[in-house]
Amino acid sequence: MVAGTWGAEETAEKPRWHQAVVEAQRGRAFLWAPVALTFGIWTYFGLRAEPPWFVAITCAAAAVLVIGVWRHLGLAFLLAMALAGFSLAALRTTLVATPLLHATTAEVAITARVNDVSAIGKRRVLIVSPTSIEGMAPEETPRRLRLSASARQGNPRPGDIIAAKARLAPPPGPVMPGGFDFGRQLFFEGIGGTGRITQAMTVTEGHRGFRLWLARFLEDTRGVINARINAVLDGDTAAIAEALIDGERGTISREVNTSFQTSGLAHVLSISGLHMSLIAGGVFWLVRAVLALFPALALRWPIKKLAATSALAAGLFYMLLAGSEVATQRSYIMIAVVFFAVLVDRPALSLRNLALAAMVILFLQPEAAAHASFQMSFLAVLGLAAFFEAWAEWRRRRNDEVYERRSMAARVTRYALAAVGASLATTVVAGFMSSIPAAYHFGRIAPYGLVANGLAIPVVSLVVMPMGLLATLLMPFGLEHWPLWLMGRGLDLTIAISDWVASLPGAQTVVPQQAAPAAMITAFGAVMLTLLKGRARLSGVVVMALGAALGSRSVMPDVLVNRVASNAAFINQAGELVPASGSKDRFAVERWLTANGEEVKPSLAAKRPGWTCAAGRCSATVHGKLVMYLIEETKAPDCAGAAIVIATFPLRGACAEVPVRIDRFDVWRNGAHALRISATDVVVTSSRAAQGSRPWVVVPKPRTTPFKPH
Repeated sequence: MVAGTWGAEETAEKPRWHQAVVEAQRGRAFLWAPVALTFGIWTYFGLRAEPPWFVAITCAAAAVLVIGVWRHLGLAFLLAMALAGFSLAALRTTLVATPLLHATTAEVAITARVNDVSAIGKRRVLIVSPTSIEGMAPEETPRRLRLSASARQGNPRPGDIIAAKARLAPPPGPVMPGGFDFGRQLFFEGIGGTGRITQAMTVTEGHRGFRLWLARFLEDTRGVINARINAVLDGDTAAIAEALIDGERGTISREVNTSFQTSGLAHVLSISGLHMSLIAGGVFWLVRAVLALFPALALRWPIKKLAATSALAAGLFYMLLAGSEVATQRSYIMIAVVFFAVLVDRPALSLRNLALAAMVILFLQPEAAAHASFQMSFLAVLGLAAFFEAWAEWRRRRNDEVYERRSMAARVTRYALAAVGASLATTVVAGFMSSIPAAYHFGRIAPYGLVANGLAIPVVSLVVMPMGLLATLLMPFGLEHWPLWLMGRGLDLTIAISDWVASLPGAQTVVPQQAAPAAMITAFGAVMLTLLKGRARLSGVVVMALGAALGSRSVMPDVLVNRVASNAAFINQAGELVPASGSKDRFAVERWLTANGEEVKPSLAAKRPGWTCAAGRCSATVHGKLVMYLIEETKAPDCAGAAIVIATFPLRGACAEVPVRIDRFDVWRNGAHALRISATDVVVTSSRAAQGSRPWVVVPKPRTTPFKPH
């Protein structure tokens, strides 16, 4: 298959500049394949209704046909990739489909096999495969549940069978229409419900199959490693060391997490491409250096390939030890492609290798295209690969003979300055590229991220991770003390850098949520800037500017109601969000404030003037219309003069004269609501309407068991 041309031969009538632009792009269609795949996947996820099965099959057949007939045309190849992306996403949805819980339950008895155990603070999160749920038919039972439990309720391990009492709930919906859909993420992990264990568990030891045996072995290994770490280090230093060595992040304090997020170093705390490259790259360098000490081996054996094989094995073990989270899997796939290139004598770091790694990820997990971690890592590495490609071309164009005639000191100085400049440039490029999806998904950017990463990454790369690797290798011999001590000193310095940067004025900027099309346009402009060659790259700057201009428009509605009607908020004339309560559903209010570009606590936001509350009701005037929020249920609420009524209870026939009514039944059926108010109309949207009719969207049903208050 040839996917290197963009079209047929250029005609002589075309202008020379146009010919030069098109000619410069020849041979680069393959680099755009992940972008085309992503476009097809986004198209699938953007549909309001699940397409019929024959649509996905037709797209797959069309992709094969296009490649078979027009494979010499690069644009045809990209069209085939977009069609393939749509089909892959539909196929993946079918493969992971699971029954969903449609209603919260009272306390019910469940029996389940434990698949995974992780810690979040003082609580544990269990991923279990239920074998029975009281009052639920087998065909309605989800394949997996995500349950929260305390340590005193039991200590199950992967493979164990638990019997417990729990309160279950459907996967959560977005906190506002168009917001992040955590339920969809759980669906693609095979999880159809969440819950909380309410009593002590009965744990029966046992495991079945190699996968669960491996999970138990890895958990035991993490326990041994964590014990060794805590014997040398303590506090947050030990917690971060655990996170970097075996992926256990549950013991990191909230203060440190906040500091690292504010300074732009949050990526250091999660196993990502940085850690995978340092571990696998460290093993590659170490094995190759050791083998090079033996001339008999170095002259007869391909020690570079042996080192690459060792690095692949080390990266695989590190991925398994760190919990094999989706982001870690993606990091390993990308590093595996790099070392596979070494095995087949190809350049390790190249745009083609990145494209291949991204395609492997998207073929295996199409839903990754919608995740922030994939978008951030792909754009960051794309920017770095494009930077090094451009830098290599620039160096080739230079006449280095002049520099080679200079003195040794001048050459050393030149190379040292080049290394420092390249390090700073890579930090800027990676930070800029990853900030595009970060701003959209999290509404936060770290303006001093360059400073923090410029100071901390050398410490992490030269001290923390190498000492962590050395300590892990020496643990079987009981010689890990000094490497762990040195790792701890490096982590102390990293924490100090993070705290200092986080204390600077304006260290973290919260940006209003962008509309999805604007974020997509900005990201596409960044891709154009990196993948196009020649003067065509400048078009990427124009597209990014267009996306930024569109993204500057506010997408916040005038009034918001959370998914259980326990809180409501409006945007005042100053553009600030004013919740009716600072304590009810703080999670939703925090997300609303972030989406509005505000870094303020819900309790402080609730003190802003706007709501007038008395006798179980609150009222506010928004764009000249009276909004009434009824908190305490009464038989005949007084709604006189209200244009909009929101109630925490079912209104039934009450307030029938009010044009817009949203009560407990409305949010139960349709989730969180958003209202846009104009002088003549009120437009109401709901989360469920924005989600559409998709397999991961919960259609609520009445409870089948008596409800007991939490």
